[in-house]
Amino acid sequence: MSTRERRSRRPQHADDDLLGAAAAVFARDGFAAATVDRIAAQAGTTKPTLYARFGSKADLYDAVVRREAEAIRTHLFDAYRDAAHLSMADFIREAVHAWFAFAVERPNGMKLLFVGDHAGTQSPVPAEITQTITDRVARAVEDYALRANAVAGPAADVLAAMIVGTVVHAVRRCFADPSLDPIKVQDLATAFLTNAVRGLDAPLLAVERAPQRRAARPSK
Repeated sequence: MSTRERRSRRPQHADDDLLGAAAAVFARDGFAAATVDRIAAQAGTTKPTLYARFGSKADLYDAVVRREAEAIRTHLFDAYRDAAHLSMADFIREAVHAWFAFAVERPNGMKLLFVGDHAGTQSPVPAEITQTITDRVARAVEDYALRANAVAGPAADVLAAMIVGTVVHAVRRCFADPSLDPIKVQDLATAFLTNAVRGLDAPLLAVERAPQRRAARPSK
């Protein structure tokens, strides 16, 4: 019987509890320092149970970050969808709030995906979810540009990366300095992004992609 078949026979909530415990240990200790012994103790289970359910420590880490990536994707995309009818300023406010709300509700997930050191994990998930979120924000930028009778074009991708980067770094600062008031940092990030977007005009959106270079032919 394969690992996947064994897991399918278990209650899903039990796996979720184990992954939650693993997320806490990985977020606190980092991948390299975290041990399956510590994770088992955190979960109130045994090492053989974890190995039977998830395989190696690397496999367990991958399962954890995929769980957290799906959680933030659902959380943010729901917020973006609900705010799509609002003005750009109000959309930004709701979008930034959604990021900070996720960081409060699932701090371990936020740390694992956007703050932690992934060295040694070889997990593509953090980079993949960052790109997925950035692509979704780029579509929102394009929509708002069209409302203003403008075309964002390639600038949408650049702006989206800047927006996501600003919020991620703001949340990181809150994790790095617990003395900071997250609400005030959230408001600061919102004001910063809102004023930055308001300062854009059509010429600034005229970003063009560089032409693709042809591969050099080997000399004969």
